[in-house]
Amino acid sequence: MEITVKRDTLLRALQMMQGVAESRSSAMPILQNVLIETEGKKKFRMLGTNLDISLKAAFEAEVGKAGKTTLNARRFFDIVRELPEADVRLAEEQGQWARIVCERSSFRLPGLPPADFPSLPEAKGAESHKLPAKTLGDMIRKTMFAISQDETRYTYNGVFMESEDEKLRLVATDGHRLALIERPCPGLKLERGVIVHKKALGELVKLLQGSGEEVAVALTQNHILFQMESVELSARLIDGEFPKYRQVIPKHDGSAILTDREALVRALRRVSLLSNETRMVKFVFQPGQLTLTTNGSEAGEAEEVLESDYGGEKLEIGFNSRYCLDVLGILDEPKVRFELKDSLSPGVITPEGSEGYTYVVMPMRV
Repeated sequence: MEITVKRDTLLRALQMMQGVAESRSSAMPILQNVLIETEGKKKFRMLGTNLDISLKAAFEAEVGKAGKTTLNARRFFDIVRELPEADVRLAEEQGQWARIVCERSSFRLPGLPPADFPSLPEAKGAESHKLPAKTLGDMIRKTMFAISQDETRYTYNGVFMESEDEKLRLVATDGHRLALIERPCPGLKLERGVIVHKKALGELVKLLQGSGEEVAVALTQNHILFQMESVELSARLIDGEFPKYRQVIPKHDGSAILTDREALVRALRRVSLLSNETRMVKFVFQPGQLTLTTNGSEAGEAEEVLESDYGGEKLEIGFNSRYCLDVLGILDEPKVRFELKDSLSPGVITPEGSEGYTYVVMPMRV
C-alpha cells in the first residue's frame, strides 16, 4: 500500500479516531490501531473500534499502490500533529512496517496484520431514516448532561431513544434529575426504544458539528448506526430496561412561574459560591419575586432577589444548584418556566415559547 495525502486531511482523520481506538495498554493491541485501506485511486478509508464504538470514514488521497495496513492510532496521531503542512506519503514495507515521509521528516512504525482487525457492524438489510443533523445534535446536547456518572447503574449510562406519534424522543436520567426532548421525525421507527451509551453520543456530537445537513439512522439487533456523508459511526446498544421515566414526570396542578433565564443563571452562580457540600440552594417564591439563599455553610451565607410573575402563597423549596445550572446553561430561550406543586414534589423546568423539552429535578430537604 502507498498513498499520498495532505497533512491536514490525515490529521483530521486521526483526530476523529482518537475517541474510538483503545488507549489502554492493557487492551488488545489491534484495538489500539487504526486500519488504513485504499479505496479506488483517489480515496482511502480509516477505521477504528473498541468493540463498543466503531468509526469508519473515507478521505481523499492519491493512491500509488492498493493495499491496507494497521498502525497505532495514538503514535501515528502524535507524529502527524508535529509534521509541517505538506503532503504526507504513507507506504507499507516488509514485515508489517510502514514508512511516513513528509518533506525532510521520515518515520517507520510497526504495524499489525490487517486480517486481525475486527469487522465493523454493517447496516445491510436494516431500514435507515434520515433526519437533520442539527436537530439530532441539539437533542443529544440537551439530554446527555443528565446521564448518570455511576458506571454500576449501566442502564442510566446512556440516552434512551424511541419514536412515537411521528416524533423522536430522547430521555436521560441519573435518578436525581431527568431531561426529555421531543422533535418531529416522520418515518423513524424506534418503537421498542434503545439505550445509546454516553461515550458514543459524545463522539457522535463531535461528528455532527462538522457534518452536512442530514444524518441517516439505522438499527440492527445489537447496534445503532449513524451515517453522515463519508463517515459512519456504530455503537453497541446498552442491554437492559431503561427506567420508567413517564412515572417520574409530575402532572402538575400547582404554580407556574416565569423568570429570566440569564438573570437566574448569574444569580444562582453567585449564591452557590457559598453553598455547602450538598450544593443546595433554597428557592423562596413570593408574590412578584424569587429569592435565592444559602445558609448553614461555614463559608458564609448569600442571598439574591429576582423578579418573577409568581402570585401565590410563599413557597420554599431546595434544589441542587448544579442540576439547575446544567439545564439553564444548555437552553437557548430567554425565559424559563418553573412548575411547582409544593416543597416536597419534583420541580419541572421548561423553556418559554418552545415545546417538546421537559426537565425534572428532585427537591432537597430545606
